[in-house]
Amino acid sequence: MIEATAIRYFREVIQCGSIKRAADVLQIAPSAISRQIQGLEHELAVKLFERGARGMTLTDAGHLLHRYSLESRKQIDTIRMQVQEHGSLQRGHVRIATVEGMMASLVAGFVVAFSEEQPGVTVNVTTVGSRSVADMVAKHEVDLGLVFGRSPRRDLIELGHMRQSLCLMVAPNHPLAGMESCTIGELKGIKVVLPDQSFGIRQEIDRICAQARIELDLYSETNSLAYAREIVSQTKMATFLPRDAARGDLARGSLVAVPLRHKQLEAMQVTLVQPATKSLTPAAKRVAEMLIKRMKIRDVPVGRSTVRRPRKPL
Repeated sequence: MIEATAIRYFREVIQCGSIKRAADVLQIAPSAISRQIQGLEHELAVKLFERGARGMTLTDAGHLLHRYSLESRKQIDTIRMQVQEHGSLQRGHVRIATVEGMMASLVAGFVVAFSEEQPGVTVNVTTVGSRSVADMVAKHEVDLGLVFGRSPRRDLIELGHMRQSLCLMVAPNHPLAGMESCTIGELKGIKVVLPDQSFGIRQEIDRICAQARIELDLYSETNSLAYAREIVSQTKMATFLPRDAARGDLARGSLVAVPLRHKQLEAMQVTLVQPATKSLTPAAKRVAEMLIKRMKIRDVPVGRSTVRRPRKPL
């Protein structure tokens, strides 16, 4: 057993309420449990239980050891699962954090395809802003992350990239909808709906506008790209998104993408990252390999476009 016998017996006594009932569950003699408990008390030089007519109750020291035993049990279960994964992809669990813009266009389809190839591996996906994605990966709360732009932290390893040029998104009846492209300077004073500061998109737009000394008219700020797309499709507002983040709206004709003529915005990308201080499990490695392959297929270098130019409104 990985876990010490004394700790296992100690926890069982607490769960059952007495040594006798714990012995029945474990199918051993009560004296064997008593010896293990006494050994723990001798080693720690404290009493773990108060023994009375109503049974055994934990002392303060006993409560501390109980909390330790529960945490230890969780860690052992995690280690056992990871060990069982090694050498086999028959089972496993992978956690991914992603920026919202990649959920529908990349991640959802990928998870479906991966699950068909590896049905024993479960994939959990969390959608947050780019900064939060990076923090979750660095803290080992997830195995992999998709951030907008380059990795914002030094304790992350970049595994792959996919081009995601930013475009101005407007409704078909917006004054700028008929333009084949526009510059940052032409956006001065337009009303916009922007993602909040946790989004890499927002950070990049704020930086570029500050460099160009351009001030946008902020109508609304949100932590939901779906909200931004919906507001823009119904008004004369505008927002900034990569094409993939608005693919459905573009296909339906509720939004028009106007390319931005700016070297840095044209070269923007989504980056797959992993923590630098933790190795990936076999299941997570396989997810990363397949995701990188899909990202390479989807990557469109600057100067090439697979999307038709927007038509001028009638």
